[in-house]
Amino acid sequence: MRIEHHVPSRRSALGPLLWAGVSLLLSSPGTPASAQWIGATTLGSTSRPAVFLDCQSGPNCNRQQFRTEITFVNWARDRADSDVHVIFTSQQMSGGSRQYTLDFVGRDRFLGINDQLVFMSSGQDVQSETMDGLARTLRIGLLRYGVAAGLGPHLDIRFSGDPARVSTDEEQEGAFYDPWNSWTFRVAVSGDVDIRETRSSTRLNPQFNADRVTDEWKLNLNSRIDLRRQRRDLADGREVRDDRDDWSLSALVVRSVGAHMGIGIDSDFRNSVQRNQSTRVRVSPAIEYNYYPYSDATRRQFIAHYSVGVEHSNYIQTTVFGVDRETLPMHRVGVQYRAREEWGNAGLGIDANQYLHSGGDFYAFGVSGDLNYRILRGLDLNVSAGASRVNDNIHTPSGAISDEDILLGRQSLPSDYQYDASLGLSYRWGSSFANIVNNRFPRSVRW
Repeated sequence: MRIEHHVPSRRSALGPLLWAGVSLLLSSPGTPASAQWIGATTLGSTSRPAVFLDCQSGPNCNRQQFRTEITFVNWARDRADSDVHVIFTSQQMSGGSRQYTLDFVGRDRFLGINDQLVFMSSGQDVQSETMDGLARTLRIGLLRYGVAAGLGPHLDIRFSGDPARVSTDEEQEGAFYDPWNSWTFRVAVSGDVDIRETRSSTRLNPQFNADRVTDEWKLNLNSRIDLRRQRRDLADGREVRDDRDDWSLSALVVRSVGAHMGIGIDSDFRNSVQRNQSTRVRVSPAIEYNYYPYSDATRRQFIAHYSVGVEHSNYIQTTVFGVDRETLPMHRVGVQYRAREEWGNAGLGIDANQYLHSGGDFYAFGVSGDLNYRILRGLDLNVSAGASRVNDNIHTPSGAISDEDILLGRQSLPSDYQYDASLGLSYRWGSSFANIVNNRFPRSVRW
């Protein structure tokens, strides 16, 4: 891995002074900040810079990890609200490596303070190495804006102030103000049309999302409608249609309890043709415990999650148990471990749910895991597997299921189990240097 510093043609004369200040601070951590700092606070109040991260292309733009690990800036959701616009792009290079370019463009009070950093990941890097390198590159690029904002006395590789805000008396006037109180909203609609002589398909998908995420609360509201019309002509002259109007509405409310625990209510309201439900309502209070602090969740987590609630269903067809509607108590437990280390990535999950009527005879249990392990330089092992025992088919309709409904996925035959597994090995060797970028014959224009 390598970080390169490129200076754009347009650069503020204050840049060298800022970098000199950072170098002086980092080279003398034992000296009091007031005695060692080169002043650079002429650009305004000491409020944290607002940064808009613009992920134009490429993988590994993990906003959650960047926000978790870089706490001396405010992360703006819109470019218009930002002081710094970071353009994050990448391109594939020879030997399996990838070049990431981060362009830092100053706005408003930082107008004219521009910079560019390039991070190079090799073909042998695991994801944790790539993500750590990108986070380090982004942190280095943002240091000069933190210095220019007057946060120099609080910077020494790590942010020594409060992660939520800089809260000295002199900084109250520049405190961050959010008129939306951390709420964000999204409205979207998408659709597609595919019409041929022997088949046609149209789909329309309106969506609405609302979120509010703070250290204390997580609130999420999602709604979706899937309007689908499909037609196929068979060889014997018959026409098969698949017309569905699927919809869902879900809500989640979570309250943080310390660094390791959360409590909340998870609910959803939907229909499901495949599960023979014209309406389903589920409300489940839940509690969760993470062995590791949630601040480390981007690198490792060991979570136990338990919920108990009720599910009400109105069925499209009478079920095999002779009911058209029912309200049932149920509970669910899930345990998950995930880690992203220098050797690779690993995850293991166990989940079980059970309906509490009829003595708990209806249940489902599953276990799944995945491993991406670097055996040695260039040699990677990839393994994933899952197994489920299913005995909760209470929604199955009593009538016969047609072949057309099975093939179209409208209905599925009951199954008592499910297994899946995959195994892969990869080895890469050759030159460790990949400095040349050749963009001729891109994949997008070839066969």
